[in-house]
Amino acid sequence: MTEPRPESPILLRPAADASFALIDDRPVLFSEKNQRIYELNQISAFAWCKLLDQNKLETIADELSELGLDREQARNVISQALQQWLDLELVEMEWRLPFASALQTRLAQRAISIRASNEALIKSLEPLFCDLDSVGDLADITIEVVEVGDEVLFRNCRKSINRCPITSLAPAIKADLTERIILQDQPDFALHAASLVFGDKGLLLCGQPGAGKSTLALQLVGDEYRYCGDDVVMISPNGLAQGLLFAPTIKPGTWETISKTRDDLESATAHDRTDGIRVRYLPVADVHKGSFQIEWIIFLNRVDGTSAKLTPLGQIESMQRVINGSFAANGKLSLAGFAALKKIIGGAGLFELTYAEAADAGRKLRGLCHGFS
Repeated sequence: MTEPRPESPILLRPAADASFALIDDRPVLFSEKNQRIYELNQISAFAWCKLLDQNKLETIADELSELGLDREQARNVISQALQQWLDLELVEMEWRLPFASALQTRLAQRAISIRASNEALIKSLEPLFCDLDSVGDLADITIEVVEVGDEVLFRNCRKSINRCPITSLAPAIKADLTERIILQDQPDFALHAASLVFGDKGLLLCGQPGAGKSTLALQLVGDEYRYCGDDVVMISPNGLAQGLLFAPTIKPGTWETISKTRDDLESATAHDRTDGIRVRYLPVADVHKGSFQIEWIIFLNRVDGTSAKLTPLGQIESMQRVINGSFAANGKLSLAGFAALKKIIGGAGLFELTYAEAADAGRKLRGLCHGFS
């Protein structure tokens, strides 16, 4: 006897401002919000009408398979249609379960709460964060996560729905949180940079993806350096900086090198980013949670076969490089942001670090911070 399929934790229904119609005997949807007409194929039209009758997705897939469509093909068709409708906000989603498992942390002074339908989802997200901390009931950003089959649905405080495979959940949550924090911190702007604190002085490692920011940050952390983040640094109008304290993201090209000094890399779970790159997150014990004054800005230039070399840079060139690697809520650097950047550039040591090996670069940076480079 076949056991009954467990009830889906979500209920989908057509959005209140979406209307189904037949025009020239062709099924279409009109969205009042989008001011668009969307034509449906026969299978999508069938699924939409079933949603109107409050049928569940599993029931719709079963009925399609009874009409001659392969069961797996029916599920794929429904999944594709659902993703498109969610993206276009043509359907609404009702969560029909308690979120018994939760994770709380802080990022750039923002209280973050992630609630999930099961403990396994929370466990998969814990490696993403360096510091788990209770924030109580007053979270600035709340994310709810539900597992449905082989996929995960999550929504944030904007109520927008995101869908991804389970293996992509951690990178997707990181991207969503980063975007939310940048949008909420309107007076601030952000830089693509790894950040560390040496004593009470901040060190930024700037560079394009693949320049080695995460690897070099790991090389330094714990050796008089505290880790602040490896990807994004928020800059406030007063010129103080604060890193987004996500765990270091380790890409496949550095797995072999890092595994020589970190025996926990191999056991770390691999996660799939949307760009196709598999990443692992490594825990860091020595972290700095607050803001800091920037003392050094280092622009990384990795060149095979070279010894580590620090080259001083001028303020104008450095400012242009920083602007090229910055982003803000409205997509533009404001006058207040420019004034903060000018203050930072005027008071920091500015260098390009050309290097091949992270260990060699780490020695060069330690010398700089100790004043004998």
